[in-house]
Amino acid sequence: MSESRSHERPTCEVCQQTGATVVHKYTRSPWPVVACNSCGFVYLGLVPDYEDLSVTYAWEKQHAEEKERRKKNKLARFDALTRFRLKLGKVIDRARHERAVGPEGRVLEIGCGGSTRIPDGPTPYGIEISEGLSQKARPIFEARGGTVFHEPATSGIERFEENFFDAILMRSYLEHEAQPRLILERAFKRLKPGGTILLRSPNYNSANRFIMGSQWCGFRFPDHVNYFTPRSLKALAASIGYEFRWMNWMSLFDDNLIVELKKPVTAFVPGPSARPVEAQVA
Repeated sequence: MSESRSHERPTCEVCQQTGATVVHKYTRSPWPVVACNSCGFVYLGLVPDYEDLSVTYAWEKQHAEEKERRKKNKLARFDALTRFRLKLGKVIDRARHERAVGPEGRVLEIGCGGSTRIPDGPTPYGIEISEGLSQKARPIFEARGGTVFHEPATSGIERFEENFFDAILMRSYLEHEAQPRLILERAFKRLKPGGTILLRSPNYNSANRFIMGSQWCGFRFPDHVNYFTPRSLKALAASIGYEFRWMNWMSLFDDNLIVELKKPVTAFVPGPSARPVEAQVA
């Protein structure tokens, strides 16, 4: 295997300030977990380059390794006893996808894996950084009139015009993205006014993280690089212009944070006489 390529993250993606403190109890060498000194956002201070995420640390490889690690965990039985929530969660997920996506239009799935969660009806588009999974997913998307691009989401999304999508799915993606602010900014431009991002990411404030500690399933090194809480994700989204809605706030044992980010129908003209205006749909 070739030598791993990685780089440091100089600033916090939420507040854009420098300075962070290593969280030693969660760090696994050589991947430091750090907390921003300004806003408290927790993230990986050293992250793999996109090239390594395509093959060396591809999702399917990391997922298989994590599955084996959990089996050896002393607290695995507790984790297993609370995983009834996952079966119910799948049913609820499907309903959320259908509501967020709608019966027609164009929908982008970032981090689509080897298939798609986009319900039948709209034209599906996908971006997948894993080379193997993108090849597997492409014929599924093309059969419905769309396609899949194999590249980092931050560049892949620029293939599309502004106001192109009715909805975007980011399920189990944003925790992998070293530039979450950049992708959310570029997604904002490509959503139609009133369009929605349905987003799922590990919740650092989940009850299971406090119970499981360093063995929490949300920690996966080195491909999970962001550890959002409802507060930090809301701060990031609001700073870009999204309306934030936390969907699963009542789910005590849910390890994930599920939210809707909506692009407002109205925008504001900057300046001393700022006033609301109707956003233009392309």
